[in-house]
Amino acid sequence: MKQLFYKMDAFNFVPFKRTPWGGTKIPLLKQKYFPESKENIPQIIGESWEISTDEQFPSFVYLQNNEKVTLNHLLLHNSQEILGKKVAAQYGAHSPLLLKWLNADDLLSVQLHPKNGNPLLKSNECGKPESWLVLDVDKGGYVYLGFQEGLSKEQIIKHLLNDEPEKCLHRFEPNVLDYISVPAGCVHAVGTGVFVAEPQYVLPQKSGKTWRISDWRRLYDENGIKSSNGFSRELHVEESLNAINWELPRGKKIEEMLVRKMKSNIPFYGDENNPFALQVFCEKGQKNYTPLLKDAFSIVTVWSGEVILNCDSDTLIMRGGESALVSSEARQVTIHLNQNGNDKPCAAFFALNDEVL
Repeated sequence: MKQLFYKMDAFNFVPFKRTPWGGTKIPLLKQKYFPESKENIPQIIGESWEISTDEQFPSFVYLQNNEKVTLNHLLLHNSQEILGKKVAAQYGAHSPLLLKWLNADDLLSVQLHPKNGNPLLKSNECGKPESWLVLDVDKGGYVYLGFQEGLSKEQIIKHLLNDEPEKCLHRFEPNVLDYISVPAGCVHAVGTGVFVAEPQYVLPQKSGKTWRISDWRRLYDENGIKSSNGFSRELHVEESLNAINWELPRGKKIEEMLVRKMKSNIPFYGDENNPFALQVFCEKGQKNYTPLLKDAFSIVTVWSGEVILNCDSDTLIMRGGESALVSSEARQVTIHLNQNGNDKPCAAFFALNDEVL
């Protein structure tokens, strides 16, 4: 029987020291759906790398014989069949689509991702356009996206150089299933109480680069704990100022440009500002998924309920807290979405769009 669905190991977490702003939404969700692994799940998690061929945090995938191998190893021998001929020809045994879950109980640093080709990037670095699909948000939860209206470029630069980002960044409160594009050159930060699925576009054998403009004047000890006697994290203000896309609109206009309100079952194929196609399913019953990009792989992530995928003779049962890769050879997928207690089923499929490929 041909395998068309590849479920990932659900416990690929970034250490607390690298994400001291981490929150409790990811661990609570993982513990809920994996009670047998509760003791091995940290109490605070900033990032869970759900689908990854990154050398630092590679995903482990389950094969039909219950063998577990890295996604990198799997693609080394099956990239054309799994990723699709066009994708494999361009990216080899590498998934250019990286998916993370991200949640913060404290503000993330103010960040910027440069464009590919930026002369300050090292040979093992690349740009990292990304998007945020809001999976959950507390009342009053917010994000920063771009700059406020009514400020000159000179005023914004002054605020950033003085480490006063709150005086120039545009802040707004997203809703569940808002899909927010963060293109290269857009200054951004995830605020408290927001839980997102974050697709990123990363080139083979490279790590997507993040430049940190501000860390909100915080100090940390050697274990990543905030301390008045600690040290600040490295900032990259000058690099960022030269890579900001000053042509982006500001305030409400940048929301109108980069924020899309997703509805269940209705596909979005990406656009010039967002290279990640998306289809969300959040209703009980049976649905059909047609790959968002023909003859190319998709990834699926489930954060609530139970989701069963069927295609030809292959079946995959997924619960909240799990993600999987859907082979390019899966032409039409039947989805059974089942409620788990009070948890309605929620799943999202991501794919790269034609503009990237």
